[in-house]
Amino acid sequence: MKADCWKQSLCLSAAAGLAFIGTGTAHAQESAQAQGSHPQATVDTSEIIVTARKRSESLLEVPVIMTAISDDKLQKLQVNRIDDLPRLVPGLTIGKGPLAIGALVSLRGVGTSQQDPSIDQSVSLNIDGLSLGQGLAFASGMFDLAQIEVLKGPQALFYGKSSPGGVIALRTADPTDSTEVIARAGYEFEADEKTAELIVSGPIGNTLKARLAGQYSRARGYFRNEAVAIPGTGARDPLYHRLSRSHSYQVRGTLLWEPSADFHARLKMNLVRDYANDADQRQLKSCPEGTEQPVAPIPVSFISGDDCKLNRVLHSVYHDPAAFPGIINDGVPFLRVLQKYGTLELDYNLTPRITLTSTTGLYRLRSLSLTNTHGSTALGPTLGISSGYDRNEFTQELRLNSDFVSPLNFTAGAFYQKGHFKDGVTIQGNAALGLDSIHSDGYTKVDIETFSLFGQARWKVVPDLEIALGTRWTDERRTQDPFNLLTQAPVPVAVDRIHTSNFSPELTLSYTPTDSLTVFGSLKQAYKSGSFSAGTVPNPGADNSFGDEKVRGGEAGVKTRLAGGSLQANLAAYYYKYSGLQVGAIEPADNGVPIIRVVNAGAARTYGVEFDATYRPPTIDGLTLTGALNYNNGRYSELNTVPCWSGQTISRGCDQFPNPQTGRNTAQDLSGTPLIRAPDWQATFGFDYELPVGNNMAIAITNSNQYSSRFVTFIAIGRPHDDNFQKAFLKSDLSVALRGPDERWEVALVGNNLTDKITAANCSASNAQGGLIFGDVTGAQDPGDSGLGEASCNVQRGRSVWLRLTFRPGF
Repeated sequence: MKADCWKQSLCLSAAAGLAFIGTGTAHAQESAQAQGSHPQATVDTSEIIVTARKRSESLLEVPVIMTAISDDKLQKLQVNRIDDLPRLVPGLTIGKGPLAIGALVSLRGVGTSQQDPSIDQSVSLNIDGLSLGQGLAFASGMFDLAQIEVLKGPQALFYGKSSPGGVIALRTADPTDSTEVIARAGYEFEADEKTAELIVSGPIGNTLKARLAGQYSRARGYFRNEAVAIPGTGARDPLYHRLSRSHSYQVRGTLLWEPSADFHARLKMNLVRDYANDADQRQLKSCPEGTEQPVAPIPVSFISGDDCKLNRVLHSVYHDPAAFPGIINDGVPFLRVLQKYGTLELDYNLTPRITLTSTTGLYRLRSLSLTNTHGSTALGPTLGISSGYDRNEFTQELRLNSDFVSPLNFTAGAFYQKGHFKDGVTIQGNAALGLDSIHSDGYTKVDIETFSLFGQARWKVVPDLEIALGTRWTDERRTQDPFNLLTQAPVPVAVDRIHTSNFSPELTLSYTPTDSLTVFGSLKQAYKSGSFSAGTVPNPGADNSFGDEKVRGGEAGVKTRLAGGSLQANLAAYYYKYSGLQVGAIEPADNGVPIIRVVNAGAARTYGVEFDATYRPPTIDGLTLTGALNYNNGRYSELNTVPCWSGQTISRGCDQFPNPQTGRNTAQDLSGTPLIRAPDWQATFGFDYELPVGNNMAIAITNSNQYSSRFVTFIAIGRPHDDNFQKAFLKSDLSVALRGPDERWEVALVGNNLTDKITAANCSASNAQGGLIFGDVTGAQDPGDSGLGEASCNVQRGRSVWLRLTFRPGF
């Protein structure tokens, strides 16, 4: 980073010295886990314990901008998927990627925009110490939790190489000291979804405790598919008229062994299986030329009959196996995911003041999918694209933490990762439309090996002032081996190996003059390693590699409690500059095959302010009012050579890098445009109220509201009517629960997104009208016969209404 950028960060830190950090105490207060029928009366937010720096610290005192959410809050509002979290965390936006891509997570506008399942997220997921970066991993782990911690901004020092945007850390529930059984069943009316959970926990000896938790769900689907196939075109009618028709289960086992006060071992093992027909809930949002104009040589438009609006109705035909010989799953679009993972954590007190922690992680992912790529509404799809994605990882971390009485303490550790992923893609042509039966068939295998050392020294200059200085050194190697199954030969590429070596330092000052006030500021640096685009098999001689993503900047703030602890008001300020930000794009099809690319943005920056407040009126027992606000300004200060969108003309910005063979331009300059999924304003606000109703029963009412200003869903210029933006929206949640004595049972009615807003955070522009293949002219004076590319989106559903029963029988 240039010197003036560091000066800006320092000036911002100084200016924000009296600001308050957006810690999210509005959601964290329940995590004190007070027992009894009225926990709100005994919660002490000063005792909320978090592990943002890989050791237990008070939320009020930890110098990290973060939001902590308890399992109680998650249960009240039926937050059972990662993409529900933005309802509680301002600054967090999550898009739905198609099929094996999974979740696309952004914090403060920094996140993953790639349409490629092989790319690590810029916001990483951490489950019980296991760091995961692939988007499908975000679909697991969201049940039977103790707490969620959302750490905002770069987190390289304690969470490694893949967290330049932040970390979502899940801590699952541990075994209890006494026997506990929880049975829960729920029904959601809009999607006809049924869920069931069973949790059994308790001691099985003097030193050993266990917990077994399982969850099962089955749904008919929220959206309606009203497609009617045209016979003889390679299409068939949908088998199911509700989507996504799905079923899934998760099982987690935990063993906690504590043979002495100086040693304990915690083993967590997880099995997650998800299956859905029509999993790719993609809808046309904008059709510049309408839907009925045919594109030669096909006499009917591929998107005829669609209304090109985001709503509950879509049109997507299935593949006719007669036109796609050998197509998997009999031509029915689907997604099947199997995940197996776990951690073994060993803690040993080498001395009364030094603890050694070992965390061993294993992760295995298998995914298989088929999709109607461009959402043909009646004609058969031009292409059938099936993919199989496999990923295996082994990780090992060793960490020393000191807790000396002296002013100087430290954390030191080492990390090792060994893994690989394999992304296989088969692209079949529709024989009924005269296309080749197989366009492409192959896979890209990437091996990963990472070594890392990290450490932090913490010095109490005076009892109330701490200076913490640390760094992480990372060395990573990636090797790719693409293979073409049609030619039965390896694919020669321009770059087959990447080697990255990086230092990520961090400096933090924190001042805690009282138990109710913490002032801090920090400067940080982080990175995410480069890799290889593997969404499609590379062409011979192509360079499908991309470089590292790096960030530098700073943040500052104050955490405080006022009015005897009844009011907490927090504000934070931050400034970060990114170089080489990894940005994804889909190029117009090459010989019928869509080309997926990842490019490095020259520069991007983000700055903003976060505020939250929590108030418990002393005169109204059981009432908590909450509110949080995030202003964020995120822009690509330099971003060029990005592939043009389908049909983009020169006048609409496709004016770079002409193709010498066609004479048409291929790229656009997007410098100055907003970051993807980066609304300028986001807010959450609501209340919790619990009151007794007699016979030792209580009613709990919880409300939460999420507001977002408009934001970009795919990076582009020249789009008609700004259809690459999601409009501003407000979503409201409300739950009402009746709890029995000692919370032995509960009946709850939960309404989410009661404003019924169907939104999208991940879209793209492609030649849907011409079936991706026909009539596309990009980078010329005028668009081709298919006109400007249609905007299509992976949508996020509207309203849900849950009826839920919970039983906790006593022993």
